[in-house]
Amino acid sequence: MSTLTEYAQIGRTYSQQLGAIAKEGFVQREVDYFRANISKISTGDELIDDYRLYTFAMKAFGLESQTYAKGLMRKVFDEGVVNDRSIANRLQDSAFKEIAEAFGFAETGNLNMLIHKNVDAVVEKYLKLELEERIGESNQGVRLAIYFERKIAEVDNWYEIIGDAALYETVRTMMGLPQEFVSTNIDRQVEYFENRIPLEDLKDPKKLDKWMQRFTAMWDVVQGPQSGIDLAANGIAPIQPLGSAPAIVSIDPSLLADLSKYRL
Repeated sequence: MSTLTEYAQIGRTYSQQLGAIAKEGFVQREVDYFRANISKISTGDELIDDYRLYTFAMKAFGLESQTYAKGLMRKVFDEGVVNDRSIANRLQDSAFKEIAEAFGFAETGNLNMLIHKNVDAVVEKYLKLELEERIGESNQGVRLAIYFERKIAEVDNWYEIIGDAALYETVRTMMGLPQEFVSTNIDRQVEYFENRIPLEDLKDPKKLDKWMQRFTAMWDVVQGPQSGIDLAANGIAPIQPLGSAPAIVSIDPSLLADLSKYRL
């Protein structure tokens, strides 16, 4: 099954899949534990000392790989986000700022987690991350597309996209940019993207859907077997960096019918 087709299927059943995950034994136990105990926590130290709450929170904000970095996370929670020089505001990954804002220990103690909608928001993030991880086990391209759809509304500029590895990989893939583009000066990269995709287009649901269709088709082109067919002749031409020569990109013939539908 092509990534384009699988992505469309996931879109139609996303809510049902999310609900099914929430009912699974382990997931339900972790959610229940978080709901029952997070209101008792008023500092970063207390959160970190409760392993189940801490790992739940880190996963919810996409920081599971940083769970070991307890010293860093103490500073993130203790300094908060009010001061522009706080570590959460200076780290490239915006997830650190998001987790500091969500719990708000530096600013409000445990008040944020006494509000049910705030707790619900963290739980929803956890469930969505769990679903995305499972989707990624079978197709990383679909996972990237779903992540992009979820995160792009929070993005204010192209520097933030470039600073998020998953968002950056998605836009580079949808535009047919080679790995060498990564070494281009970051200001020139931003200029390149701004001239080709208005950020507001990625926040418009209809336009975003078209770009995600393009990405999922291009993902299979990049990841799939070599077949020597010119992508440009089949409706989705890669957009090359400034000064580079046009390229021939191979494509699996099984994708041609889908690709021809999405001329952007």
